[in-house]
Amino acid sequence: MRKLAAATALLVLDGVASANGFTARFGLTGALEDQGAPGKIEGGPAVAIGVRGGPFVAELEWAYLSFFDPDTTSAGVQRVGVTLRADLVQSFSTHCMFRYACTRATTLWADAGVGERFGQWLLDAHDIAPANGREPEAHVSLGLEFDNQIWPMRNGWQLGLRFAVSPRGVGQDTTCRTSGECASSSTATTAIDKGGYDDSLLVEWMFLFGG
Repeated sequence: MRKLAAATALLVLDGVASANGFTARFGLTGALEDQGAPGKIEGGPAVAIGVRGGPFVAELEWAYLSFFDPDTTSAGVQRVGVTLRADLVQSFSTHCMFRYACTRATTLWADAGVGERFGQWLLDAHDIAPANGREPEAHVSLGLEFDNQIWPMRNGWQLGLRFAVSPRGVGQDTTCRTSGECASSSTATTAIDKGGYDDSLLVEWMFLFGG
């Protein structure tokens, strides 16, 4: 996973010379459902910087997922990654609302990428998630972009859905040494391989600036 992320980052840098221009996005992201963070309010600011080459954009991205729920380990839960986005279908008819907020283009886009999450959620007095403080992640997204196509800029906003998956990894299991109810002095913690994957569905609302 790390080798793939490094190779994608090199492709981002290599594409600067032939790209149409730099792009930047910022906004909010939040989880509609996340198996790795049950009961937590997962959401916060997100930022992405990239380069465009025709219908493709390669980006480096960051998100602060525990901004609205600080019940985490010391550094919170954050995500960094690389993404390749592509414009699938574009419509250039102009739409205006009350003679303002005109948009010249509407675009259906999709992206795919890899990244890594840092930090863990404190689920209760005994349980944390994910099992490890650093978890690799892969994702695909689909969304709509509305922009004003002010030459040579392409400014607007995006709304998208992201499906992400990450390995569940190795966790901790608490068992009783003696029969009956567990007391604090009669428990033992052992490592277990949880196996499988955790998936999540997130919504993204981002402002877009750039070529």
